[in-house]
Amino acid sequence: MKEVVCPACGALMESSDQDVLVELAKRHTLAAHNYDIPEEHVVAAIEEY
Repeated sequence: MKEVVCPACGALMESSDQDVLVELAKRHTLAAHNYDIPEEHVVAAIEEY
């Protein structure tokens, strides 16, 4: 499983698929923070457990 934590609000997004996780993070930052986060920033922040 992979996860990303939003640095602005601490929201946790999880998925076993990296592409899905990137899409979840992009949707979250657009909806919650009106910011279109670059894909490479999401990929750099992914942690796997």
